[in-house]
Amino acid sequence: MQKDAARLCEIFGRAASTVDRVRFVSSDFNGADDYFANEGKSEWSDIEAVVSSLMPQFQPHGQAGLEGAANFDPKATNHHLTIAARELGWHKVPVPGELTEFGLDWDAGKGGTLAEWQFSNYPFLWNNIIRTEGVYRSGTPLLGVPRVRALLVVTKSGSLPASNSTLYYEQAHKQVSAAVGFNAFTVPIRLVGLTVDLDCATLKVDWNEYPARYGREARETTRRTMNVRWGRARKHGQRPITLS
Repeated sequence: MQKDAARLCEIFGRAASTVDRVRFVSSDFNGADDYFANEGKSEWSDIEAVVSSLMPQFQPHGQAGLEGAANFDPKATNHHLTIAARELGWHKVPVPGELTEFGLDWDAGKGGTLAEWQFSNYPFLWNNIIRTEGVYRSGTPLLGVPRVRALLVVTKSGSLPASNSTLYYEQAHKQVSAAVGFNAFTVPIRLVGLTVDLDCATLKVDWNEYPARYGREARETTRRTMNVRWGRARKHGQRPITLS
């Protein structure tokens, strides 16, 4: 199953030309559509609500030549997803000792579902999938997730301006599709991509300014309405936007 922005507008209410919430697309692999329509329905309902309530988070670009331009803010996005999911009973899930070479925890877990907010460099997608495949195949019980049944990965569309080499949805979709094609893994995966509607002309965002480039907490957050300019489609079909 793959949802597009038009279908989600029907679900959440047709967007006006000014958008003040993130939209998303999603794709399913290895039977995730069946799992989230049945056994994992409540877990998906939670994450769907969490993502749908997200205000777009941006920060001034710090790269030379792009200083001050709007850039996707992974820190604030992670924070908002984590807090909203926690309110619905999701919690961080420690990685078992034999897999700690692949990280210390999953961002969230509930029932039979693990979730990752993946906005860092694209190879970390495979780090997350490999460790989840390990506990899925082995049946290893985790704290609060006694039997892993599926993985949710939330990332961003390549349409959103973001730092170089960070994962984007269209790229992840192509890579996971290729890996599924030669049976590289078996865990059900729902891949979710944050995006905006194609008819979006202006976008309301939280604009976060940090005391230093790698600061973790914003010094100041303001609500802004930004103009959206659409570019031509790129390698995997995403149309980049520029915010001003």
